[in-house]
Amino acid sequence: GMVVHPGVMYGRWGPESWDGKAKEEKPLFYQGVDDFTETVLNGMTDEVQVVCRKMEELVPGLSLKDACTLKQWYLDCYDGQMTDTSSLRGCMNTNKAYNGLTHPCLGEPGNFMPDLKYR
Repeated sequence: GMVVHPGVMYGRWGPESWDGKAKEEKPLFYQGVDDFTETVLNGMTDEVQVVCRKMEELVPGLSLKDACTLKQWYLDCYDGQMTDTSSLRGCMNTNKAYNGLTHPCLGEPGNFMPDLKYR
């Protein structure tokens, strides 16, 4: 959650991908991950891996092998629930556990804005 939620929110609502205008419908959260959001998420998970390897290097006996990549986490936790496991985006977009879950939004149909203070 500490990588997925901020990464997906930024991918959808950050300045690179959102024009600031209201949406007709609440966008899908996990199943709405696009190429840009996947790039954000992969960048975040790669940074976590760099920190883990550095910590293991600096602290004798420390093993952070369980701190896997985000894609590997999906493969481990949602095995059999995804129809496309070829990429992180595929894992997220086709995960049956996420069917229909949307971004937190305020407003009404035709006029949805992100709830950027959610959680």
